[in-house]
Amino acid sequence: MYIDVVRPETWDELNDSLKTQIGLADPLRVRVFKGLAHAVFEIAQGSAQFMAHKKSIGFIKGQTPVFENLLPYYYKETYEVNIMSHLQLEDVKAWADGLKKDTNFVVFAEDHPVTGELYPFVDELDKVLNEKRIYAFRISHSRHFHHKTDMRPYSVRLCSYSGNLAVAVLGERFRCPPMMVQNMEWNQGDVSQELMLSQEGRKLNESLVSSFEASLADIAQPYFSSGKARLFDRAVLVFKDVSAEALLEKTFAKLSLSSAEGWGMADSTNMCHWSDMKMFSNWWEPAPSLESLRGLVIASPTILENPQFASALRESYQELLEEQSWNV
Repeated sequence: MYIDVVRPETWDELNDSLKTQIGLADPLRVRVFKGLAHAVFEIAQGSAQFMAHKKSIGFIKGQTPVFENLLPYYYKETYEVNIMSHLQLEDVKAWADGLKKDTNFVVFAEDHPVTGELYPFVDELDKVLNEKRIYAFRISHSRHFHHKTDMRPYSVRLCSYSGNLAVAVLGERFRCPPMMVQNMEWNQGDVSQELMLSQEGRKLNESLVSSFEASLADIAQPYFSSGKARLFDRAVLVFKDVSAEALLEKTFAKLSLSSAEGWGMADSTNMCHWSDMKMFSNWWEPAPSLESLRGLVIASPTILENPQFASALRESYQELLEEQSWNV
């Protein structure tokens, strides 16, 4: 017999359990959510409702798509919405000083969800906002797997672990109540297992990534220029004259990998692969060209460690060029 009532304490117990599993100490607290978009929505909307007298907010755009759907509500409710592109954020303190005194929070990302680019202004912005007692909601797509950070009192770090799991680490001065997450069904064992699995294979290897990208420079363009701040948990290359989806599928076959195995270690923004044209548009700045999206290959250190991967990728590239050529 099913009793259609959820026990709210289950979520509280899950939060305590995951705090221990992640290795966080007091006075930090965590909240578990069903994915990053859910976490951002609850933290931001909960803060807006709990501190309804503060009618100004800020967003750093061009880094992540996860807060785009929040904006219509704030415009409708006549919030003062201060939006700044990360490309134009040259003087962090000057921008923060321009925020209104009733600013509730500012949302920004630590890293890019596709390329792993790191944003150098993050710590300074977090520090300045804390000094002004403005909540700093910092989104981490992958950086939290490799870099711990000291949590300031007015900061919340929203960490993505999988499409269905995100964990918000709360600074000690964040007291806004949850909205509905405590009334959802949670299974502590399943969530703990998903958290553990999400961390498997996560590694940084700067020398391996750099040498791999350099070895293919004659056929592919490295996405990052030398010295660019990035996570070395992935190689990022652009093949401008072939489809990245077709290229990787051929490569997986040469390595005797199933599609599921291969795509678990490498990925692409190729539109045919995703059957979508909008996933990477509107939010990404500077906006990548369709040519770059078509040929972007992202490879984890796990597959780079396969000694045959680079040669198989090169062979597959040459075969695709021949298949695309016309001989009259």
